[in-house]
Amino acid sequence: MTGTRLCLEVEDWPEIDRDRWRSAQAPAGFLEDDKPASYWTSARRRIVEQAYGQWLGFLDRHGELDPAAAPGERATPDCLTAFVNGLRDRVAPVSAAMMVGALQRMLTALEPEQDWTALGRVYNHLKQTAAPVRDKLSTMVPASELLDLGIALMETCDRGLTAIYKATRYRDGLIIALLISCPMRLKNLAALVVGQHLVFDGHDYRVRLAATETKTGRPYVAAVPAELTTYIDRWLQVYRPVPLMAAATRATAKIEKHLWVDRNGRPMSSRAIHAQITLRTRQAFGNAIWPHLFRDCAVTELVDCAPEEIGIAPDLLGHAALGTTRKHYIQAQGMTAHRRVQETIAARRRAARRTPGG
Repeated sequence: MTGTRLCLEVEDWPEIDRDRWRSAQAPAGFLEDDKPASYWTSARRRIVEQAYGQWLGFLDRHGELDPAAAPGERATPDCLTAFVNGLRDRVAPVSAAMMVGALQRMLTALEPEQDWTALGRVYNHLKQTAAPVRDKLSTMVPASELLDLGIALMETCDRGLTAIYKATRYRDGLIIALLISCPMRLKNLAALVVGQHLVFDGHDYRVRLAATETKTGRPYVAAVPAELTTYIDRWLQVYRPVPLMAAATRATAKIEKHLWVDRNGRPMSSRAIHAQITLRTRQAFGNAIWPHLFRDCAVTELVDCAPEEIGIAPDLLGHAALGTTRKHYIQAQGMTAHRRVQETIAARRRAARRTPGG
């Protein structure tokens, strides 16, 4: 073996690989065909870079990385088989499938004239047979109960003894309530900026994400339920200023625009938000509901209460890959999907209140 790194960064790739990758991303010139990766989102590019970096790291560790060889020449059946087997031993099945699929996309971009259908078949097999490591069904709770939890945390935050405790409890409740109402991905949730992503139109709040900010490269637009308007206002006006003022140094204007801040007045990372969500849900339900599972809970509630509405699920989760010419239709469908799910959650909560002992 000649190296120990699991993944090679782009700057450490052989020159031929770096050059071809830059070319694959470049816009097409006059009378040229579209370049393979020129329309990929930044998120997809990062994923394929990571997968290809792991592939090159594997070759380097096993003495198979010839810097002078073309990318396709190194991708022999034996090396690919060994790489895939190593992935399956090291990471979860779903992650292994995703990595192989990303590697196929990168090799196709770097060697477009070569046939990569065999690797595509391996990817399809892994994807179809991959079973999630975590048991979702036994962990999930009704979306209406997640919304109840979020509101309860906010309503009871003043029972705390310190201003910071009250603020962080209120914040965690609002995070949970907003995430189940608008089930976006954790990275987008953590990056929300007031006035840019969370927008007030004079009556209600909306969440708006540009196509360049989402994993699928599709705009995300969600109406925040009117019930949460006063809670958001209270967070922005009463509780959020507490950690900002308590910071050792005054927060910069940039920091003050971040919706979520920690107890020290700093923007919360995805990891920190994940930790708070799992902590609060474990305390409430006995098992943690991780952020991505909120998306499953929202769709499951919809299907349970209104199975005829399942067709709006892709718009709710931002999965559909539709063209630019349908931009306004996409936004309308997304807003409709979120409102329908929110109505479903609200109806179940009202029914629970009418049930004795509910």
